[in-house]
Amino acid sequence: MAAGLGSSLVYKYIRRLIVRYREADLAAMSAQITYYLILAFFPFLFFLINLLSFTPLPNRLLIANFDAILPSDTAALVKSIIVQTVAAKSGALLVLGMLASLWAASRGMAAIIRGLNKSYGVKESRSYLRVVFIDLASTVGLTVMIMLSFSTIVLGRTAGAYVFGLLGGKTLFYSIWSFVRYGISLTLMFVTFYLIYTYLPNRKLKFKNVLVGTTFATFGWVAASLLFSFYVNYFAFYEKVYGSLGSIFALIIWLYISTLIFLLGGELNAISSSLAARENAGKDE
Repeated sequence: MAAGLGSSLVYKYIRRLIVRYREADLAAMSAQITYYLILAFFPFLFFLINLLSFTPLPNRLLIANFDAILPSDTAALVKSIIVQTVAAKSGALLVLGMLASLWAASRGMAAIIRGLNKSYGVKESRSYLRVVFIDLASTVGLTVMIMLSFSTIVLGRTAGAYVFGLLGGKTLFYSIWSFVRYGISLTLMFVTFYLIYTYLPNRKLKFKNVLVGTTFATFGWVAASLLFSFYVNYFAFYEKVYGSLGSIFALIIWLYISTLIFLLGGELNAISSSLAARENAGKDE
């Protein structure tokens, strides 16, 4: 039985992941990236909100999604900032504000790319201007994916209600819609993680090598966010310990957990690529 466990694929992944976690010091790397993400989090929200203002999509969709994954106090903080931003928005400064927010938010993406390069075991050899362009383009791309997710959910509900209404099963549609919309969100999240893992680092991996880490990051991030939100809402009392900073502290912890899961997904991709290379080398011999 021990021999079977030692030769199993899952055991190989876990064993190598533990070794790589220690060697790459992912805890410290996650803390570094979290620092940049804290600086980029609200500028990214501002950029997203400004873009949403050009669409018929309501900002409450963004707020509703934060309510689903963040602790209640933290979600309330983010909600208040979004509401104040929308209320104080100046048409004359809209474009300038978008550009400034885009640049600030891209710094967080730059930190993510550095973390993935380290996970993949490569150094950045691309030119500075190319990396800056990738940072900006990936930030815009992530924003578009979020907006696409919102619009897909909205249009999907409208179209689904219409079709089921013609078939006389509108009530049935609303009963299953809650499950369908989560499926749409997970699918788009999976695609987003796949694109980030594949095209942002300075090393291109095949789809089969990115599949393991992408799957882990998608479901691991959702599960960790829900569990952390549940823990903070019912067991942790950050506001009693840190006062008004409690919601900020919870946000920092959530970003740290999210970053750690994302980097673990990158390590799993690197492990998958390494195992595939060894397998191919063994076949050649």
